[in-house]
Amino acid sequence: MTAVLTLSQVSRDFSQGDEVVHALFPTDLEVRAGEFVGVVGPSGSGKSTLLTIMGGLRTPSTGTVTISGEAFSELPERQRSRVRLQRMGFILQAASLVPFLTVRDQFGLRDRAARTSERPEARDELLEGLGISRLATKYPSELSGGERQRAAIAVALYHEPQVVLADEPTAALDTRRALDVARILAEKTHERDKATVMVTHDERLIDTCDRVLAMEDGMLSER
Repeated sequence: MTAVLTLSQVSRDFSQGDEVVHALFPTDLEVRAGEFVGVVGPSGSGKSTLLTIMGGLRTPSTGTVTISGEAFSELPERQRSRVRLQRMGFILQAASLVPFLTVRDQFGLRDRAARTSERPEARDELLEGLGISRLATKYPSELSGGERQRAAIAVALYHEPQVVLADEPTAALDTRRALDVARILAEKTHERDKATVMVTHDERLIDTCDRVLAMEDGMLSER
């Protein structure tokens, strides 16, 4: 399998008064197409720092993040933003849906942001595959937590990103719904050949992952 997302000696330090805080120690990582990787660890261990660096929302203090051979972390912010829109999908704890748009209209907003043509067949295929076609005209407030996360997964996969980053996507769900969402995300990763990283503190989800990494005090290791 081809490495899609690569971290080479990536680290992140913060200044806190006269002290330097090592939020992420030098880290090497490869995530391949079709691979669903889980990153587990307690709050404050560095998981969110890792994910924001992968997504280009923060730049590393050292090292390079590469996406399909391109040094993503070294691009100017405007170009990183364009890469995020075109080649990355994000799934957040709060489902990242716009509250005043229906599920169907969330896709249109995504098209306008990326300046791409609408793809109703691709949208409808995702909604059907995730079992939420009947919810296309509903607003986020009318959906259950699990339904909102399914809609968020559909929107994240809509533009066929190479990399999908999920930040605590099941934190607000009970065990059954959390496992459902994680299994769906794993299934779509394999079906669509995505490189997916899911950050979570939820040990219930590790069996859905192809590989599990542990983060502790800014250090990432294989579990």
